[in-house]
Amino acid sequence: MEIVDVAAVILVILLTIWLLPRMVGTAKRARSAAVRPAPARVRPTYEWEPVTDRYARRLKRVQRPGEDREAILAFIGGRSGVEAYVEPKTVMHPLSVVFVDAGGEWKRFPLADDAFVRELASGRGIPVFDASRTGYPERMRRHRQPPGATDT
Repeated sequence: MEIVDVAAVILVILLTIWLLPRMVGTAKRARSAAVRPAPARVRPTYEWEPVTDRYARRLKRVQRPGEDREAILAFIGGRSGVEAYVEPKTVMHPLSVVFVDAGGEWKRFPLADDAFVRELASGRGIPVFDASRTGYPERMRRHRQPPGATDT
């Protein structure tokens, strides 16, 4: 009878050693899966083009569209609440930026690269968004351009 009692005690000890970590792990997973409040909303931004890509294009002498910096500065200078929405380069369209003011008036400009927009964002405090991720503001859609005006 003593051998059976010793075997039963050893079996209980082995089961406890084997089950205890699994039960503790399940409890930890259950606590981590508990509903948590959503994190504070982070303002979406534009992911800047890697510097290596810009230098690679310069080394390869890739033709890029010219930037009309004077027109960009003229649009930004006379308006308040301007935001920039960078449109990524696609097969059909070059890299471009759409500037939208507080009233919804907007204008699109082609860019050689995002360096100039980066300078404007840091120097003038203009928020820059990725248009493919955030979309365009509703005030831009409500604003109508005069007939015959182009958005280039």
